[in-house]
Amino acid sequence: MLADALRGRGRQGWLGLSPTATHRTLRGRALIAGVVATCLLSGAGCSSVTTASAITAPPATDRFTAYVGPGNPSGLTAVQSVLGNRATLASDYFDDRSWSGIDNDKWDLRRWAGSGYRMVWGVPLLPATRGVSLAVGATGAYDKHFVLLAKRLVAANMGNAILRLGWEFNQKSYPWYAAGQPKSFVAYWQHVVSAMRSVHGSHFEFMWNPDRGDNGAGDIAMGNFANYYPGSGYVDIVGLDVYDSAWKSYPGAPAEFDSVVAQQWGLNWLAQFGTSEQKPVAIPELGLGLGPSAPGSGPVVGSGAVGGGDDPVFISDMVNWSTTHGAVEVGFWDEGPSGMFDGRYPNTFAAVKSALASSTAGSPPTPG
Repeated sequence: MLADALRGRGRQGWLGLSPTATHRTLRGRALIAGVVATCLLSGAGCSSVTTASAITAPPATDRFTAYVGPGNPSGLTAVQSVLGNRATLASDYFDDRSWSGIDNDKWDLRRWAGSGYRMVWGVPLLPATRGVSLAVGATGAYDKHFVLLAKRLVAANMGNAILRLGWEFNQKSYPWYAAGQPKSFVAYWQHVVSAMRSVHGSHFEFMWNPDRGDNGAGDIAMGNFANYYPGSGYVDIVGLDVYDSAWKSYPGAPAEFDSVVAQQWGLNWLAQFGTSEQKPVAIPELGLGLGPSAPGSGPVVGSGAVGGGDDPVFISDMVNWSTTHGAVEVGFWDEGPSGMFDGRYPNTFAAVKSALASSTAGSPPTPG
């Protein structure tokens, strides 16, 4: 449930919303109204990216796509039509309720097979079942599940998929929460990547993707995010999820954006880390916030989650930052309270549409 995903955070944190966890819990086999827009390198069969400077960006409008609930390619096409955007990728998530949901999600694979989109899959590192752990995964005991997943993807003509392994591994709501286990997390990640690469016909790209900011006790327990980095030989893209949310005190959209840029594990960190590892950066989830908000995205205080509401200023600043820093993925989250494209937040919708219309082709600069 959504309430189970909320965590108290420091002012600079984004409050710990885990929308993908909520999505998986509630989805069953019904389509959930929601959009995660994700933009990445377009085209089939892309090889692994080794340096940020080696990337040639597709037209900016190609970099944005929409996720409209599980297994819903027609919904993606409809959203792109409304936005006036041309998507080449689609984003979805495998089910973490069992190993079979991770390594053999037949329903989702059937829905997307033949859609023409290049897939961006959220891949759980562990199922939400008892008796599993990162430490056991680090021994290679779970490799067989990821070999099977790779075979299923290749058979579905998705051997070029982008895989967000264990996304938001600094969030307590996920079974693969890694705080205090950097060695196990890294070793397990390396096992998974090696196992999937061993399958003939695989050309996957792997994205390493924490959640942003100082998220209170959880991130204090995490320590230095860099300790959880599996190494450049096992990662193709580094990402950071960003939401327009704070805890108890929201200073207004411009100040909140400045905070997101400067805070520990914020956008400056992402850009610097991408440069140091010679990897392109991404914002795989970008969304609005929860809780009370002020008209015009002004300051607001509350007893828990607060945000900017219908906030074109924050979203526009994020899009501009992403363009300036050569992000190869920008993802708009439109599920639940962050419904940017379902009519609830018309100003944000207009800002996104305007940004897409004014975007131009070009090669992104080296992040920094």
